[in-house]
Amino acid sequence: MSGGAQPVPGRAEVVVIGAGLLGCSIAYQVAKRGQQVLVLEARGICSGASGRNGGMTGAGSALHSAAGHAVYALTRENLRMLSEELPRELDDDFSLRLTGTLDLATTEEQYEHLVASVRAQQEHGLAVRLLDAHEVRELVPVAADRILGARLSEEAGHLWPFQLVHALARGARYYGAEIATWTPVTRIVSENGAVVAVETPRGRVETGTVVLATNAWTPRLLPDLPNGALVPARGQILVTEPVAPVLPYPFSTNFDKEYGRQTPTGQVLCGGCRRLDEDEGLGHDEENVTPRVLSGIARTLATLFPPLSRLRMVRAWAGIMGFTADGLPLIGPYGGIDGLYVAAGFNGGGFSWGAAVGKAIAQLICLGRAVFDLQPFDPNRFAQTGVTWANPFTAGERNNPRSRRTTS
Repeated sequence: MSGGAQPVPGRAEVVVIGAGLLGCSIAYQVAKRGQQVLVLEARGICSGASGRNGGMTGAGSALHSAAGHAVYALTRENLRMLSEELPRELDDDFSLRLTGTLDLATTEEQYEHLVASVRAQQEHGLAVRLLDAHEVRELVPVAADRILGARLSEEAGHLWPFQLVHALARGARYYGAEIATWTPVTRIVSENGAVVAVETPRGRVETGTVVLATNAWTPRLLPDLPNGALVPARGQILVTEPVAPVLPYPFSTNFDKEYGRQTPTGQVLCGGCRRLDEDEGLGHDEENVTPRVLSGIARTLATLFPPLSRLRMVRAWAGIMGFTADGLPLIGPYGGIDGLYVAAGFNGGGFSWGAAVGKAIAQLICLGRAVFDLQPFDPNRFAQTGVTWANPFTAGERNNPRSRRTTS
């Protein structure tokens, strides 16, 4: 099913809102388990943040400590699914290349963070190691002399986002799911503590189960979500003209705030520099690029890899991510309302989570429990403890986005 004037089905066992990575992953996993699924998407498949990101994926995160075990368990399963399970089931490799990734340090503070993060990740069994400046330049000859060292994460790489999301959508349809594009949900209806329907401009759908896979747009459908718990964050990316292979590893720097990779076609992609955007990008949901940010991204690329400074930028885009107050996603049942689930707020790293979270949500819906520890990701945690902005992905930038607008 596509968009248009045609009415939506009057009933579905499970309604998934959003047809990005998370929505299509959830739809695929739930439909595969025999449930009747309807996906409702305000625009097109993979038209939001899922289609506007760098395509990096990997296991673990150096920016989480208290929730490290739960983060590692889900993200390692995600990588296993991407490299083993899903290619076999969906007959598509998503252009996944597990090359490893480099986190580059250009300051003593960044290098000290890498030393600590390598130690912590090794304790959790991740295949990471610390490289000195000489080792970095042996692996990447175009690396700048100012790079002090790097963390090499072997359980990581990159993929083509559109391939993965559309493969999941095809898989969901194979198992009977319907996907209605250009069909925004305007309201989730609950009665007596349980979901009973969703409303759209094309009609009402009766259902007992709703999953919000709406990332930055989640607060619009959950008006009781505490202000500042999940906010939109605009990210921007530029792409250069093609060049011969020079970057064998995807890279990040500055505590994951800047990142990039060379695509199989030779183009170099680089994003980040939110600190140069208005309000550092937080609270903004307009998908437009800004000259200051693009200039900052270009400087980052030239600073890390000086020979690339001669490349021409051929295109650029912006995407709206969902950032949470503590840097952890919202995954699980919401608000004490029977049949209502959330999977949102992946802080720009959704491709390290989406496949496994789709499986976890399907387990919750179909089996009543997930095999993963989802407690650190409880969507209700901010209603219980209040919102204090301590997102590690924005450390050193803004203190608390509740002080300014968080939605438009």
